[in-house]
Amino acid sequence: MNCNIVSPVPFAPRRPPVHRFHIHYLLIVPILLSVLAALTLTLHGDVNAPLLYSQCHARSRLPAISRVPILGAPACFLVSIWMFATASTEGLFRLSSYFAFLAALLTVSRVEAAREYSKRKWNVRFPTFSWLVFNLVGGTFVWDLWIVPVLIEDAKDMRIENAKRVALETGQENRDEQELVNRTNSMLSLNSEAEVYAIPTAVVIGFLVPSVLMLALQGVVSVIAWLFFPLWVAVVHWVAKFAAAKLLKNTEPHRLSTLDSSVFGVYLVPVAISVAAHATFLMSLFSKDDSRQMTQMALGFIMINFFYLTATVLYWIFVECGASVLFGAIALSLTIGPGAALCIAWIFRDYDVSCRAVRGEPDDSDDEIDGDDSTVHEDTPLLG
Repeated sequence: MNCNIVSPVPFAPRRPPVHRFHIHYLLIVPILLSVLAALTLTLHGDVNAPLLYSQCHARSRLPAISRVPILGAPACFLVSIWMFATASTEGLFRLSSYFAFLAALLTVSRVEAAREYSKRKWNVRFPTFSWLVFNLVGGTFVWDLWIVPVLIEDAKDMRIENAKRVALETGQENRDEQELVNRTNSMLSLNSEAEVYAIPTAVVIGFLVPSVLMLALQGVVSVIAWLFFPLWVAVVHWVAKFAAAKLLKNTEPHRLSTLDSSVFGVYLVPVAISVAAHATFLMSLFSKDDSRQMTQMALGFIMINFFYLTATVLYWIFVECGASVLFGAIALSLTIGPGAALCIAWIFRDYDVSCRAVRGEPDDSDDEIDGDDSTVHEDTPLLG
């Protein structure tokens, strides 16, 4: 592994924030982003939104849905928002970009769920519930206040564990650097090679197919089917993983090595979709907006959610990868789309974690390393 790549941003710190700050400080920004998102959505307040909800509450719109006790009115409002959003060519272009980003985010989420290290956190290991809440109720707030904080904490724990291992082996005469790399790689490994085939299959069949059907049909049934895509992704993932495991007959953990064919297999689809969607979105900027008033209102809410979700994910990249990768991700987002940028940044993230194990870089959060008594034993040297 070549770990001598120079950072493209000379003034960027060598170590990303996850190595340098306490977890409590790292979670301030997601909270602020959720507050800003709430303020933006409130200020966006289009008069058509409450009028639309009043129609649903009066059971005059989509009666088959709105007449359902308790949940009828909000469900009618949610389905109507997505139906209006798909009612113009401009809406289709914008939603395509949004769905391409969700495909990439879903891929990264599934990769993190399949990590050997993620067995310790149930909400990382089983992302379906979080994605359902995100798509049906919470939007970007779920990522700001729930998903990203848990993932950052998970990354922090992994690096602290690596730092402890480095500290234990620093005093040894023959420090085995390859052993440190192997330990780190084992934590980053997927639980089996079948995940390499199950993850992209689940994203394509469970998410992209319902998305295309919704954009094409623009009906109530297609919208409802799309809203529950986290369930379809989970089901397809389980079936595909079971089938792939039977065919491969290999249950050993699988490492996603940089520039390995398995990396291309996992990330190729979301990257390709992101590039294509971003190209069509850029071309749509030069065409006339054919959206009517209700469509503009619906797209406004969705694009605000898209903007703050992207900002939250970029912050996640910054915390885990540092400023240099963040600036690169922003540049790639503007050229080939935020979905492709996320996938490429995450490949570099894995590379960076492995290289820091080679260099044996410690974590600066000494209070967390020394304050955790769960891994301190009699043979643990006292570090001064």
